[in-house]
Amino acid sequence: MKSLSSKEGFLHRFVGFSESFPEHIAIRNLDAEEDTVTYRELRIKAEECNGALSALNVLPGDKVALVLPNGVEFIAYYLAIIGRGAVPVILNYKLTPFEMNSVISIARPTLVVTTETLFEQHSETFQPDYGVKHSLVLNAASEPSSPLPDNATADSRLPRQTEPLLLPEGNPIVSVQFTYRGIGKPLAVSHRYLDLTQSSDGLHEQFHLQGVGSVHLVTLPLYAIFGLSVMMVFPLSVGATLLMTNTLLNRDLAEVLSQHKVTFACLVPDVIRYFNTRLAKRKGALLPLHPHLMIYSGGSHLPADEAEKLGRLLGCNPVLQGYGLTESMPVIVQSSIGKVHRGAMGQPIRGVELRVVDAEGRDVAPGRIGELLIRGSMVIDGYNDAEDANARFFRDGWLHTGDLVWRDDDGHVFFYCQRLRISKIKAQMVDLTEIESIALKHPDVVRAKAYIVPDNKEVNVLHLCVEGSGDLTQSAVSTLLSRYLSGFKLPKTIEIISLKEEIHAS
Repeated sequence: MKSLSSKEGFLHRFVGFSESFPEHIAIRNLDAEEDTVTYRELRIKAEECNGALSALNVLPGDKVALVLPNGVEFIAYYLAIIGRGAVPVILNYKLTPFEMNSVISIARPTLVVTTETLFEQHSETFQPDYGVKHSLVLNAASEPSSPLPDNATADSRLPRQTEPLLLPEGNPIVSVQFTYRGIGKPLAVSHRYLDLTQSSDGLHEQFHLQGVGSVHLVTLPLYAIFGLSVMMVFPLSVGATLLMTNTLLNRDLAEVLSQHKVTFACLVPDVIRYFNTRLAKRKGALLPLHPHLMIYSGGSHLPADEAEKLGRLLGCNPVLQGYGLTESMPVIVQSSIGKVHRGAMGQPIRGVELRVVDAEGRDVAPGRIGELLIRGSMVIDGYNDAEDANARFFRDGWLHTGDLVWRDDDGHVFFYCQRLRISKIKAQMVDLTEIESIALKHPDVVRAKAYIVPDNKEVNVLHLCVEGSGDLTQSAVSTLLSRYLSGFKLPKTIEIISLKEEIHAS
C-alpha cells in the first residue's frame, strides 16, 4: 500500500513549531489551575523524558509501554519514545490485572512507563516473565509508599539530563494498540509514522483551517486510536493548543467552549446526551462561541436527533460524525466545510478506498445495506501475530470491518449496525465472547450468552444470560465478572436459568 510521499511527519512538524513559535501554548490544563506548557517547554520535557529512557538503556526498536492517564507526561513520553527510535505500546491504564496481563503477554514490552499506583496494581504482570525487564515509575516520592523492587526505578532517582529527539526516517511503527473483534481475546495493531500523519492531514482537509491560535478541547483518552490521532497528533502537527481536562462532566460545556474560544472538540455520544440534558435546563442567553467551532462525535454511533440538539442548545452547528477503527485510524468524516448530510458518517478521506458488499462479496447499489470494506495506507495489513484473525478479516487486500452500512447517491456513508460479536459501551469496545468466557469460569455455569439491547435513547445496554447448576446466584456471577473485567464490560442485568435435569433412558 502506498504511504505519504512527504518524509516529514508529525514529530518533524512539532519540532518545527517549537522552534518557530516557542512561546505559543501547546497544552493548557484546566484541571491544574490552568497550568500551561509552551511548545518549547513541551519539547524540553520530551527531551528530558528521552534522557530518562537513555539512562534506562532503551535502544531503537525496543518496545516501551505507556500505562498513563491523559496529561503532559503521557504526551512527552510518547514523543520521547518516538524520538528515540523505540516503539510505543499504548495501553488503557484502567484495565484490570487480568486484562493488563492479556495485552502485556502479547506485546512483551521491555520497559513500562507508569505511575506508582498503577505499578502496585500490576506489579505481578510488569515482570520479566512477560517480557518487561524494567518499569519506570513516575511521580513517585523520593521515598515511595513501599520500596520498589530491583526491576523498577522511580523517575526522581534518575539523573536529570536531556537528549535531543531524533526525527524518524522512513515510516517506522509509532503505536501498538489493542482492539477486539468478537473472538474473545485482544488483537495487537501497529500503525506507522507517515500513515498516522496522512490520516491527520486527510481529516484536516475536511475541517475549517486549524493552526497556531486554534484551540482543541481534549477529553477523550489518548490511549485509544481516536484520541491519539485526532486529539494529540493532529493539533500538535498544526501548532494548535490542547485544552485538556479529565473533569468535563463537572463543568459547564458552554462556558468552557466560550471562555477558551475552542475551535475543535470531539465528544463521545454518552457525553453528548449528558450535556443535552444539562443544557436544556440552562437559563440565560447563549454564550458567544468561536464562529468556526466544530464539534465531532466519535467512539460509537450518535443518532442525528442528539447531534442536532446539542448544536441548537449551544447555538452552533450540529455535531458531525466520522468513522474509524483501531485498525484504520479515522478514515471517513463528514465535512465541516461542505454540505451536511443528516445522520451520515461522511465520505472517505484522501487515500482511502471503500466498498459496500453483500454476503457474496458483490458491491451493492446506493441505498442497499452491506458490509463496509476499507483499504488505504493508514489501514493495517493485519494484526500482529494473529494468523487466524488475519485470514478472517483481511482478504484480497481489504479490511472487512464487520460494520453494516449504506451509501446515498452522493457517496456519503450511513451506519446501520454491527454484525460481529462486539459492541460499544460508553464508547469502549466490548467483546461479547470475552464476557461469556469469563462467566464460564464459574464452576456452576454451563452456558453463557452476552447480548446487547439498545434502550429507548439508542444507548447500547449489555445483558448476560447464564445457565447453571447448583445454587448459582446473580451476585456470584457479578462478583466473578468484576474480578476480571473493566466496569464498562459488566452487564446491567444477569439472568440465571436453572440447568434442566437430564433424563436418561434406563
